[in-house]
Amino acid sequence: MKRQFYTAGVFLLVALLICSSCNQRPKVKENQVKNSKGQTGTVEVEIFDAVKLKDQLVDIIKTAPKPADLVDFINKGGYSYMADLTLSTDNAEKYLTLTEQSLAAGVYKFDLYYAKVYNRYDLVDQIFDVEQKLVGKIGLQGDITAMKKYNDRIKQNKENTDSLNVIISAVMNELGQSYLSGEHSGVYALSYVSANIEGLYILTQIASMAKDNTELIKLIGLQKDRVKTNYQLLEIMAADPAVAPIFEKMKPILNSFSGPEFTAKQFAEVTPLIAGLRNEIGK
Repeated sequence: MKRQFYTAGVFLLVALLICSSCNQRPKVKENQVKNSKGQTGTVEVEIFDAVKLKDQLVDIIKTAPKPADLVDFINKGGYSYMADLTLSTDNAEKYLTLTEQSLAAGVYKFDLYYAKVYNRYDLVDQIFDVEQKLVGKIGLQGDITAMKKYNDRIKQNKENTDSLNVIISAVMNELGQSYLSGEHSGVYALSYVSANIEGLYILTQIASMAKDNTELIKLIGLQKDRVKTNYQLLEIMAADPAVAPIFEKMKPILNSFSGPEFTAKQFAEVTPLIAGLRNEIGK
């Protein structure tokens, strides 16, 4: 991702909020999308004024599919944990802008839950440290407080998997509720998007390597609402030039889910698109 060097601490959506304030009346914008068969459709996105924008982001996330569900799908399907597919913790210091850090925080949050579900507590400790540093840089006070509260307990129970399971579940539950306050809604929205992209990336990569991926392709096809939610959130924030490239890469992914059914052909089309977006976020 091209690095956008903004002044530290500038809120992610300032540019959009300024533009939105010029028109205080809500309107509906229709974006046309096209699937692989050439069929067209539209996605309606409401564009609100500056006051309502923050609430819109929060309301969308409240009712949206949870990224953690993708981990549960992978686990229940009996698929092995694949550490090589997760984002290296060595990358954490590379993210310098608010947008980059917000996206990375979402990816690591997904990876944290993924490692926890598979009892990979050797990796949980590393990912937790990285996530803690990122939320500190972003300034998410609710997340900072929650992570500090559990940090010592995690360190003290590194050899006790049962205790760690309870502790990590508790901290993940608290982190999952942080966005409800409505503060830093743009940051949380980007983190939500990137967590979903990470989940879809891992799921599609596992499906690509499976000898029989029929059931996995069906499962991926059921993620249409998840993909549409990501698209809607990114469109709301796309006036920010740091977000616009991510939004542009999300468009063809949505197109692949726009048909009446999700087939092996659509899977073959969307897998490299998801990998490209995830690698853009994580590089």
